[in-house]
Amino acid sequence: MKKTKKLAALILALVMAFSLMAVTAAAYGADEHVHDGTCCEETIQPRKPGYWCPRCGEPALYHQVGVGEQDRPIYTWECPKCGTFTE
Repeated sequence: MKKTKKLAALILALVMAFSLMAVTAAAYGADEHVHDGTCCEETIQPRKPGYWCPRCGEPALYHQVGVGEQDRPIYTWECPKCGTFTE
């Protein structure tokens, strides 16, 4: 009886594993995928990284506006407390 239960549990585990793989493959739908512009990388907007303001320490956004001497990037910071400034 113990061997029968162990064998049944093994078979059930194998069936579950294969069904999970089949569901995942079916959900992916590699054969049916059509590139119509709604899934392209150009339509996905990148997240703006959040950083701390170098003046006050509050969360702020930054944008690289150019390159200075010795190829150091120049940033424009947008801080809710300090306003917009360039460093």
